[in-house]
Amino acid sequence: MKKRLSFIFIFLCFLLSLAACQNNEAPASEPAEPPTENTQPEPAAPPEPEQDSELPQREKDWMEDIEFLRTEYKKRHLDPFYLCTEEEFDWKLDQLAGRLAELSDNDITFEIMAIIAGMGDVHTVALEPAYVLDETLAVGVRYFGERLYLYGYQKGYEQFEPYLMQEVVAINGIDIAYLRKKAESVLDPHNVWHTKENAVFLYRLPAFLDWAGCDYQEGYTFQILNANQEVESIPVPVVSSKDLDPGEWVVAENLKTISYLKGGNWASYCHGENGGFVYMVFSDLDETSIVLYQNLFQETVQLINAHPDCGKLVIDLRNHGGGRSYLLDFLREIVGEMKTPWMEQVYVVTSGTTMSAAISCIEMFQMELDAIVIGEPTGQFTSFFGYSFMEPIVLPHSQIHVNFGNYWHQGASSEEIYDENGRLYPWENTILPDVYVYQDIEDIRQGKDSVLEWVLKQ
Repeated sequence: MKKRLSFIFIFLCFLLSLAACQNNEAPASEPAEPPTENTQPEPAAPPEPEQDSELPQREKDWMEDIEFLRTEYKKRHLDPFYLCTEEEFDWKLDQLAGRLAELSDNDITFEIMAIIAGMGDVHTVALEPAYVLDETLAVGVRYFGERLYLYGYQKGYEQFEPYLMQEVVAINGIDIAYLRKKAESVLDPHNVWHTKENAVFLYRLPAFLDWAGCDYQEGYTFQILNANQEVESIPVPVVSSKDLDPGEWVVAENLKTISYLKGGNWASYCHGENGGFVYMVFSDLDETSIVLYQNLFQETVQLINAHPDCGKLVIDLRNHGGGRSYLLDFLREIVGEMKTPWMEQVYVVTSGTTMSAAISCIEMFQMELDAIVIGEPTGQFTSFFGYSFMEPIVLPHSQIHVNFGNYWHQGASSEEIYDENGRLYPWENTILPDVYVYQDIEDIRQGKDSVLEWVLKQ
């Protein structure tokens, strides 16, 4: 009996506990009540707008210069987007504006020069302000052929004497080919012949070399090939431009006999074993007085008449960077006097420095004297934007001067090709010579001009 009562008691306890559990569970068919509070996380409040930090005055000044340049370029250039689009021009300026804090003043200057050079008009150019030119290296370099050579040094730095006319292959370990590309970007990315002649000035500027990447070490060293073609690293001092004396410049002795390097405007007769030639060096049209050029041309005519057996006339335009092209109108009649019955052939010598008004000179000598062009390609094509009688703009803070092409010079060549918009193609940027004659370094080391040596053999 007791066992039976115990079993009943345990069974009743089990039923009571089961009922309690069922009362604590929600029916399976009924959804759970929604929470009385929203448990989803609140969306993050938008951040407080950052207060524009006040730009340093230096950056504000450069920003004003950039915007001034943007406006003036579009307003003053005859056809501002002839080769480069407006979108690309604006993008480049905007990119520069965003990097002002990380660039030095010199670096920003070269960036601006590169933007302007990239527009494809060599008469539209940003000129280095004085602070870029404050320091220079105590040596000078020059291209002969396609290679760069040490040709001179400032007096007092005689340690460079053994390396005169030796090839410079790098500066601070950076290959000259790379530095030449950097120079092209700020001088003329469309014409390598123009850049080759003018880059040599930049290679002497610490400001340019630093912008080009040579500032990773203290000071500057030239890697120069010695007489055994071994590379030597030679430290090159930096001097103040104010302390330089042009009369204190020492050059290789053999270079003193290379006539065209002397520059100027003059004429002479050159002797040769197989007959000589009348030689006229015509380097500029910068003087306002037409008399100076009339005298040059008349002196040349006198030499032609004094040597009726020579049969050759050489007109050297390798240093002719242009000038006042309207003066040529007064010289055409005198040019006709050079065409004598005994003049068999006229040669016009060109290089990457032959530009601007010198292009008109080539056209004149070709038309009037049936001249043959020899040497290297020119720094400009037959048609181009010119710059005349317009004051350059000056960026208000940096004082960078910018010239703008304000007229179109239409060349006389019939070989020009225009696209569907009536514009020259970008590759039409140089006049190719009829005969290519490069300066051979072995000729130069012997004091011989390779171009004139070629003429003497004809």
